[in-house]
Amino acid sequence: MWYNYIGDKMIVRKLNYLRLISFIVVLCLIIFGIIKLVTFINYRATSEYKLSNIGYSQKEVDTLTKELTKDEINKLLTLKKNSDIVSLSKEKYFLFKNLDKYLEYKKENNSKNNGDIVAIINTEANVDWLDNEKEADTSKGDLILVNRIYGLSSDYEPDDIVDIPSLYAYAGKKISNSILNDIITLIEAGKEEGYIFVVSDGYRSYKEQENIYNNYKNSFGESEADIYVAKPGHSEYQTGLSFDLMPYNKVIDNPSESEEYIWLKENAYKYGFIFRFPNDKENLTKFNSSTWRLRYVGSDASTIIYNENLCLEEYLAYWGK
Repeated sequence: MWYNYIGDKMIVRKLNYLRLISFIVVLCLIIFGIIKLVTFINYRATSEYKLSNIGYSQKEVDTLTKELTKDEINKLLTLKKNSDIVSLSKEKYFLFKNLDKYLEYKKENNSKNNGDIVAIINTEANVDWLDNEKEADTSKGDLILVNRIYGLSSDYEPDDIVDIPSLYAYAGKKISNSILNDIITLIEAGKEEGYIFVVSDGYRSYKEQENIYNNYKNSFGESEADIYVAKPGHSEYQTGLSFDLMPYNKVIDNPSESEEYIWLKENAYKYGFIFRFPNDKENLTKFNSSTWRLRYVGSDASTIIYNENLCLEEYLAYWGK
């Protein structure tokens, strides 16, 4: 009897042990199911799920979540799936605020690559200035934008215009006093390397620009004038921050291949200057390139513009907020 009793106890204990294991397994399954359900519910609330739900592939979702902010993705979720948005968003200077303009322009110019489309829209190079003339923001200081669209009033004149010393400029040339020392420092740096530069053109008043423009228009026609000469109010010379710096007393057949130009290109940015109309940015500035035209923007901006190979319009569109 004692053995059977012990045996019964062993059987009971074994049965209890099996029940415990069964209970634990069921409990784990319930917990796992709850976790999966919560995870799924949470996933449905993610941008990844919502983007996938409107048709974007996983690769496209990865790109969009990498390139766009949460607010931008939320706005994107209100639109239909469009793979052009994915490819455009990968461009370095993509601006979400310009998305509608990118897409509209791309429809009409499908042969252009996305980089060009982003640059053209960012700089408003697609805009006909005759119908969209705007007032330049003079509060921007050294980063004021004056171009074919943004113009200055006929009575605008910086209050610090001074004569450039004859040692550094042709007679009668003027500039904003705020950048005179930087110009001199640049010229002196060139001199130390054996290059002699002189300021050949500087500040112009609205009236002076008007006379130059009208004379050119009368000689060659308005369409030609608009390419080579800024309309009055739309010339950077009026800001006192733009000027021409040329080799002194030297005729150069191929300016962009000259030692002087190459030296300036490699060094002007160190003193806060940029080339205002580079030959590879004519499609954005809408002016013919100008080999010796410099513009002061400050060393921070000039360094970025130099390193990123930008024109002023591109820089201001992305960094000039």
